[in-house]
Amino acid sequence: MNWIEDNWVLEFQSGIPAYKQIIHHIQAAVAAGRLTEGDQLPTIRALHKKLKVNPNTVARAYRELEHLGIISAEQGSGCFVAPQAFAPPATLSAKSKQAALKELCLRFAAEARSQGISFPELVRHLNP
Repeated sequence: MNWIEDNWVLEFQSGIPAYKQIIHHIQAAVAAGRLTEGDQLPTIRALHKKLKVNPNTVARAYRELEHLGIISAEQGSGCFVAPQAFAPPATLSAKSKQAALKELCLRFAAEARSQGISFPELVRHLNP
């Protein structure tokens, strides 16, 4: 659970629900290679205690991650990073791309804010 202890901060004032922030953290850990295929995620109980959120919040995040194909839940064994999490993404429709882009921007801005990075600094680095 070191990857959680070192990097996770939930922004309760960001306007992004806690379960979505959990999803984003796990997606980012998979994308960055901190979580790889077959890695076991913390139990719902362990994660809710660490993040100080309701266990139902963690359970909802895990359900959504399973629905997205990022993790697989094995009854009695726990949740693991799914092999299909590393498959190339499917082609999105224009409407889906727009929604994904909006969600990504909100996540990115919230993460920057949590690191003390101002919006003008962020824009400067995005437009070299």
